[in-house]
Amino acid sequence: MEIKMEMWKEDPSYYGGDELHKAKKEKIQKAMEENGLDAILLLKAETVRYATDFYCKGYRPFYEPEYLSVIPKGKDAVVGHTSGSDNYRIQIRSDIQDHRKLPGFSKWGDEVVKIFKDYGINSGRVGVELLPFEMYLQLHNEFPSIEFVDISKIWIDLTVVKHPAEIEHLRRAVDIAVAGCNAAIEFVKPGVKEYEVAAYAEYKMRAMGSEMTPFVTNVASGVNSAIFERISTDKVIEKDEMVIIDLGSVYRGYTGDVGRSVCAGKPKDIHKQMYKVNYLALQEALNTVKPGNTCADVDAAARRVIREMGFEKYEHKFATGHQLGYGLHGSPSINKGVDYVLRPGMVMALEPRITMFDHPEIGGTHMEQNILVTETGYELLSKDLPFDKELLGE
Repeated sequence: MEIKMEMWKEDPSYYGGDELHKAKKEKIQKAMEENGLDAILLLKAETVRYATDFYCKGYRPFYEPEYLSVIPKGKDAVVGHTSGSDNYRIQIRSDIQDHRKLPGFSKWGDEVVKIFKDYGINSGRVGVELLPFEMYLQLHNEFPSIEFVDISKIWIDLTVVKHPAEIEHLRRAVDIAVAGCNAAIEFVKPGVKEYEVAAYAEYKMRAMGSEMTPFVTNVASGVNSAIFERISTDKVIEKDEMVIIDLGSVYRGYTGDVGRSVCAGKPKDIHKQMYKVNYLALQEALNTVKPGNTCADVDAAARRVIREMGFEKYEHKFATGHQLGYGLHGSPSINKGVDYVLRPGMVMALEPRITMFDHPEIGGTHMEQNILVTETGYELLSKDLPFDKELLGE
């Protein structure tokens, strides 16, 4: 007996709304038109979800190739999936008309060839954000007249300035992450294990509507804070140790990502000094956020404070921050040499840190704020997440 799936139609899981769904599809088609693309091939779960609003099974935090999407110019997206159950989920919880069961990953190229032929994509320019070499060779041999184009920069321009509905979803995601971080701070005390703190924070966020944790919740104490351990372990938090908390939430697909540091007891002078330098570096980075400045300008401001206050050896080794939206560490990053100009509507996480890797008895500090770039500067989104007054020496 054939089941008529239309009668069971529902909105996609954790749906951002019809207005945003329509706006994203229009933005993609406009970008294709402006950049002379005849189609786009997407293989990352977060980009497939962004383009279609279908909630991909296994969507984050670990990448496994389970989905692909082909978006022909002027037409709706085609979605390929590996899970048999998605055949039903995709009919009930999406507006996708053409969806196909994929073979094993090594044979995905066969299905992409079929899709291209079905939609007359046999020449022109096809944009890709991730294309395995073997698949490229197969597609290139099958369609020698197609030019495959890296759309990384196009995708940045497409997604970096947020739609008003996206900003509202991000506000909620940040509020949830802030509540989780405050819960973690409350739970920190000597004798508690790191993963127990993480579990309490994650429970709080899930109870408030977070669909998942976008990365492994990080509660790092003592030596783990000195090396910025990226997970929560079974280590017991000891008295007077520094504790780094770095966690995130996801609401309607959009990520909040905040962080703070506390002392599980009475901080030493070096803890206060380290914390104060980290705090001032963050404030200087925030003060540099305004349209016209670049990502590199913001990064340099934070590093300048750390350097001038004598902690250059211990400054963060990667970026001072990243964009927030779909996915976790969105581009462009807030880092050296990134000359992308800030624009109103960008939503970012700024997170300088100091980790005294060669003094594990001291530990490290990390603090992270989420902001919206405005016409004149920024709006602080993570405003209800306080700093530690004792560590600031107040």
